[in-house]
Amino acid sequence: MEIKKEVFGHLNGRTVNRYIIKTDDMRFSFIDYGAALQKIVMPDRQGHLDNVIIGFDVLEDYINNSTYAGLCIGRVGGRIANASFRLADQLYHLEKNMGNHHMHGGANGLSHHIFETEIIENHNKKEIALKMTTELKSEDDHYPGNMKVQITHTIKSDNSWTIHYFAVTDQETLFNPTNHTYFNLNGGAADVTDHLLALESASHLQTDDDQIPTGELIAVQDNMDYRQLKPVRLGLDTAYRLTGDPCKKRIKLLHEASGRQIKVQTDAPYVVVYSAEGMDFTDSTGHHFGSGAGIALETQSMPDAIHHPELDDIRLKETETFQTATIYHFSVHS
Repeated sequence: MEIKKEVFGHLNGRTVNRYIIKTDDMRFSFIDYGAALQKIVMPDRQGHLDNVIIGFDVLEDYINNSTYAGLCIGRVGGRIANASFRLADQLYHLEKNMGNHHMHGGANGLSHHIFETEIIENHNKKEIALKMTTELKSEDDHYPGNMKVQITHTIKSDNSWTIHYFAVTDQETLFNPTNHTYFNLNGGAADVTDHLLALESASHLQTDDDQIPTGELIAVQDNMDYRQLKPVRLGLDTAYRLTGDPCKKRIKLLHEASGRQIKVQTDAPYVVVYSAEGMDFTDSTGHHFGSGAGIALETQSMPDAIHHPELDDIRLKETETFQTATIYHFSVHS
């Protein structure tokens, strides 16, 4: 394994770097901005290489679009109803950046930070980690408390990517981070409806017309049931509650034509599956990303959990530390 560091761009007088980690047959690229996964180059069963995520080669494309492609999200992934919540008998008002609601931490959330990055190479040369750190200030994002956040991306020689979150706060707050990578295992040759998806989940959250959870879990059925492999459909923007053993791989995404597949292991209780219906973005190279260009598998706690404490709890106290991890295993089957 080897790693290369290079300048990716500049923002507000600061340098944003890219880190390219190579295994024997894959290449993973990350940037300091938003602690983002920028590219995964992966072979198919014939050895043909493609980038299998939505990523951009220009920093401005990450800054100037709303897809959140590859970015780490927080303090809270997903929506918070009416951009407000009550905590410790105090009412907090957040930025309204999704109609009347708050989305993905707002304009000063994790996805808009430039992280300080430390490269850690294992002595056995079988894994390389990027320890990325930043601070979230209450005065910037209007959540209570100041937080120190560490996001560590680890690539191993077996072509697995682990994303580990660690955080502390000086005041009780909310924290529910996720990563917003869009996968497309056909290399962008078509939309993701030619992929097969399987989830260990028997229920998903009901939402209203603004995609705000109502607090009711619905048993999966018909085209919402992915307990067995079935084609990805457009229109998914759904929080599935995971069942089964968190130490096992409970999510699978497969592209049969190329043989590429991802199996996901996570200790998070939910995965938000978003198949990007209605995506409409053209990057600086002129490449257009249309409806269904990728599928996001956002492992996290329940969106808007602060308003439904009977289902999930995303509060973090000043006496606690936050940790969660997700592992994506990439492979090619014959």
